[in-house]
Amino acid sequence: MNILLVNPGRRNYIIEYFLNLKKKFNLNIFIIDKNKNIPSFSLKKKKNYVFPAASKKNQFKKFLRKFVKDKKIKIIFPVSHWELPLLSEEKYFYQRKKIKVIVSDKKTINVCRNKINTKKILKKNKILFPTVINFKEIHNSLPIIKKRILGNGSKDQQIFFKKDEIPKKNNKSFFYQKYYRWKEFGLDILNDLNGNYYHSCARKKLSLRAGDTDKAQIVFSKKFFEIAKKISKAIKHIGILDVDFLFNGSKILILDLNPRIGGGYPFTHEAGFNYLEQILNWTYKKKKNINFDKKKHIEQIFSKGISIHKN
Repeated sequence: MNILLVNPGRRNYIIEYFLNLKKKFNLNIFIIDKNKNIPSFSLKKKKNYVFPAASKKNQFKKFLRKFVKDKKIKIIFPVSHWELPLLSEEKYFYQRKKIKVIVSDKKTINVCRNKINTKKILKKNKILFPTVINFKEIHNSLPIIKKRILGNGSKDQQIFFKKDEIPKKNNKSFFYQKYYRWKEFGLDILNDLNGNYYHSCARKKLSLRAGDTDKAQIVFSKKFFEIAKKISKAIKHIGILDVDFLFNGSKILILDLNPRIGGGYPFTHEAGFNYLEQILNWTYKKKKNINFDKKKHIEQIFSKGISIHKN
């Protein structure tokens, strides 16, 4: 089966996870990325290709359609967030050709990408999130965190503790929320290919780097399980949803919803929850469902490392 991994960048662990499944599923793995010097290419010396950036929409679409046809790709698996909107638009084109694209529909992608849309669907489903503050009122609501409406990770985020730190003019590309000094957690929610809840894994974030989790501890809580099922039902995503949230011991506030393999997924995977294998089981129309042990590796701590690759 020919499978295409789109834009893995430096996420070598994702390529390694798929390589570990190569024999079991008879995978023929192709990798495409907009940068020819990515570390992930060093893990596979062949079948690595450079493609136009997703920002060049028509070029990307044309390249991908031809590439998938020429290489007889049967499964398209996005690894980065950049291609999600375009792939969600193209999903049904490929489905008509019996090619699986592991991505949520366009509506779901737009809800998750746009923080205002995220807030609306959370509110509609009675899921708590940090209070959104009008720009004119932030002087009386400190501390405040400033976020991009269409942001990713923690890029351009700012926290204001004092009034003289607040910008004089409102930038409509941003919105403002009450800043809470609560513990930050991550959550992977696995839905099947019809958008139904299957499993979830939570982790306490112990160390962060540029918005990405470097070190985390696997945790189990009935509250986390319940909120995962509630989010799953509200979003109806396909595959993995990466969730960031705050927890003060009693209340959960949802920060972000990312309908993709997130930076925290390796902690879920290393804890024994191989979501990629389960997704391939569904994609191959196998009846086998992995019976994930909820308490496996609970309280265990995992850390990311750094490796050097020659291009």
